[in-house]
Amino acid sequence: MKLPLIAILLVLSSVLSASDVYTWTDQHGVVHFSDTAGHPQAERIVLPNITPSQAQTVPLGGTATSSVDSQSLPTQSELLKVQIISPLHDATLRSNPGFIEVIAQLSGQLAVEQSLQLLLDERPYGAPKVTPHWSLKYIDRGTHTISIQVMQNGTVIASSETITVHLHRASVQQ
Repeated sequence: MKLPLIAILLVLSSVLSASDVYTWTDQHGVVHFSDTAGHPQAERIVLPNITPSQAQTVPLGGTATSSVDSQSLPTQSELLKVQIISPLHDATLRSNPGFIEVIAQLSGQLAVEQSLQLLLDERPYGAPKVTPHWSLKYIDRGTHTISIQVMQNGTVIASSETITVHLHRASVQQ
């Protein structure tokens, strides 16, 4: 019983360690990852080999340290900027169901502990997420403000400029 189990584990470990990662960006700017190259624009990611001397260590009760001088590196909030690219500021949108598509652009990659929060009229819209695309639904007609915040552990580390949009919806008049 042990011999077949060991053989299966050996085969699985070699398959898992040799897996490839592919990435592509769709027409909405959303980045996708997969273990197969099934998409026509998929590109294989080559991951670096990390040796134990390059890995970060976390002392008890402390923060992560590495061999690189952390004071010489800019902080993540200095590197990361977010900008709303659609809709444009002061745009007039016509949507009878009240739909608004919001697309943002980031100057860098989000870290694992970071997320994006859309604010509609200065209030959070939906849950924080990592993709810079939102489909707002059933928004009342009128003038609205939209902004996006980059959150890290519950703290705002970057935010976009606030834009104003004017949503027009047909009304039934009797």
